[in-house]
Amino acid sequence: AFFSYIVHIIRDFQKDQLNNLTYFADDLIAKNGLTRNHLREFAEGKPVNDNFRDLVKQYYLLTAEALVVDQSTKIFHESWYRIANQRICLRSSVRIHRQFYRGEKWYVLFDPFTNQYFRLQQAAYDFIIRLSLRKTVEEVWYELLKKNSDHAPGQGEIIEILSQMYRSNMLHYDMAQDSMKLFERQATKKRKKIKTTLFNIFYLRLPLLDPDAFLKRIMPVIRILLSKGMALVWLVLMIYAGKIALDHFELLQDQAQGVLAPSNLFMLYLCSIFVKTIHEFGHSCVVRKYGGEVHTVGLMFMLLAPLPYMDATASWSFRNKWKRVFVALGGMIFEFFVAAIALIVWANVGGGPVKAVAYNLFFIASVTTFLFNINPLMRFDGYYALSDALDIPNLQQQSSAHLKYLLEKWVFKRQEATTPATTMRDNVLFTFFGIASSIYKIFLFGGIVVSVSQHFLLLALVMALFLVLTMLLMPIYNFVRYVFTSPQLMRVRSRAITVTVVFFTLLFALLAYVPMPDTFTAPGILEAIHYENAVNKTAGHVVKVLAQPGQYLQVGDTLLVLESPELENKLKVADGALNESQNQFYQALAETPENMDPIAKRIDVMAQEYAKYLNDRENLVVRAGISGVWVSPDARNLEGKWLPKGDSLGIIIDTSAFRFVAVIPQEEVSRIFSSSMRKLSVKLKGHAFLELPVDSVQAIPMEQNRLPSAALGWYGGGDVEVNSSRGDPQQTAEPFYEVRARISARDERIPLLQGRSGKIRFHLGYTPLLAQGYRKVRQMLQKYYRV
Repeated sequence: AFFSYIVHIIRDFQKDQLNNLTYFADDLIAKNGLTRNHLREFAEGKPVNDNFRDLVKQYYLLTAEALVVDQSTKIFHESWYRIANQRICLRSSVRIHRQFYRGEKWYVLFDPFTNQYFRLQQAAYDFIIRLSLRKTVEEVWYELLKKNSDHAPGQGEIIEILSQMYRSNMLHYDMAQDSMKLFERQATKKRKKIKTTLFNIFYLRLPLLDPDAFLKRIMPVIRILLSKGMALVWLVLMIYAGKIALDHFELLQDQAQGVLAPSNLFMLYLCSIFVKTIHEFGHSCVVRKYGGEVHTVGLMFMLLAPLPYMDATASWSFRNKWKRVFVALGGMIFEFFVAAIALIVWANVGGGPVKAVAYNLFFIASVTTFLFNINPLMRFDGYYALSDALDIPNLQQQSSAHLKYLLEKWVFKRQEATTPATTMRDNVLFTFFGIASSIYKIFLFGGIVVSVSQHFLLLALVMALFLVLTMLLMPIYNFVRYVFTSPQLMRVRSRAITVTVVFFTLLFALLAYVPMPDTFTAPGILEAIHYENAVNKTAGHVVKVLAQPGQYLQVGDTLLVLESPELENKLKVADGALNESQNQFYQALAETPENMDPIAKRIDVMAQEYAKYLNDRENLVVRAGISGVWVSPDARNLEGKWLPKGDSLGIIIDTSAFRFVAVIPQEEVSRIFSSSMRKLSVKLKGHAFLELPVDSVQAIPMEQNRLPSAALGWYGGGDVEVNSSRGDPQQTAEPFYEVRARISARDERIPLLQGRSGKIRFHLGYTPLLAQGYRKVRQMLQKYYRV
């Protein structure tokens, strides 16, 4: 098996790559008197002498001795000859700190001269620590093989480690030009960093000054800020601010609509600078508290806006992982403190610039913190805190490597593929994190671009261009280059290319040619076409409730009976006054005819008043005005209560016909009039599994700006934007069209759902997803940007 592996390594090289075997060929020729033609014929698969084959096998077995072969660690590497005879060692300025991650020992190398950090596991550290100018790299490797062959790093691992440490300027060569190389590598690294950041609009960084001396002078202040007493104050403040946020949630949400308005932009930016300065100061304080050094403070260009940042890599050398977690969370702790104070000020001032500044501070220190810093799916504070808490350094890189492993192992069928995951927990974590972080970034930055575009179209276009370049085109380019040129896929390249081409072809065909359901939804409310809101026309105490909720009533059926002693007294008084006036009329007829006319008019007024009281007494019996189902959740609690005149008692719903009144936005209404609807369905909130059948639909061809129910607008918890300046919960900000869908009342639960809001789904046929997406983009551009 070992010899077969060596044969595969040699035979996989192309003719123009045979120079990579120079090291092995020279050794064979020197020791056995062979020529390069022997090796070339063997590498090209030509028939060779059996003695030569045995010689090659014997040679590799002797040099590797009892080494257990593991293809995943690249025991032998085609580029080994490039470094085998080099004499290298660590720079004398490098400091070493020991740490433990998940029970495994790691070593952190730190060079204060270049402010570079590098992590090594035990096997790699055993090799690096043995490097000396008196030994070649190969001699050190053989020495390590003899001591511990099972755990020694392979040639591929050594090449990768040395190349990374070389770029970090941690290696020393016994050469005169080494110092010059140091500065050349530093310059090269800076150029590479600048080139990389130019392709990412969200992570541009510019270092400015060294704050370490200032932090040393204010250490007494830092100890007070990070004391247990201040922690208690912080906790109490968070609880109080949380209560304020819950009490004023709707106002906070409403004011957020104008945060990105042009008139508020300058104030928002100034508040951002202040909050982020406090944030970075928090990180620096925690690093300094635990003995770390902070040598870099600069500007980070986020969304093209310069904001402060600091370098907290000194925390990598802290042995206690919870200290590293505290460093990652330190900025957010200080930031939430600012947010709490700002919220308290906002809630207790009347208005004006102070309230505006307080809200902007609260918005920056809370909303942006939750979207970016505290979220572990972004490579900000939450990510580093999670990595340290889980004892998984480089979580994102390991997740990417694991996803690459899954692709190579199960799709490309590369048997030598390796994964950084060592347990099932790691497999699940790396898979979830790798996928979730990519999706979250796309949706987050896409949402930011859309929000910015509503106020600054040109800036949004620039940001969208960079977003497409960095998150779509560049990954696709790197993936294609990886499939076609990566040495790791040498043995499975044909399959990898075939699978990739087939996948992208099928994906394009699916998006561009395969018809998919073309649907859209609209909010609306369910109501009976005929219904009556039952009210009592006379005030009184409820004596008896005869109709029960859910009972079907006929016209004239009694709902409940009231009594009113006051009304009876008024009737008696009115009856007595009317009789007296009639007697006066008859007396005037006999004695003073000239007084008959005023008395007759008074009799008419009293008769009307008496008739009104009689009518009120009849209305003490509340009856059904139409036939239908009686819906009154509070009916059982009405007996004995005093009801003022006009109080709503419940609804009588005519169950013969219902309709769902939907609000259709302008960009979708044309499709209703121009397309034939294949299917319509209605679902109500709170009843996800109840689909109401639609018998017919009617579109009202007229713009409207008043909702059929306040429950559909923002004030009622709906999705339709209302005109807040007028204070009318039913006045919409944009015109809409009304669609009325007739609902079949075969389901007995429908009468009880009167007034419920929900969604109606229109199925307009089948259209490829690419065409649907193109239409959506065009509608958005026409609606918001008039393009």
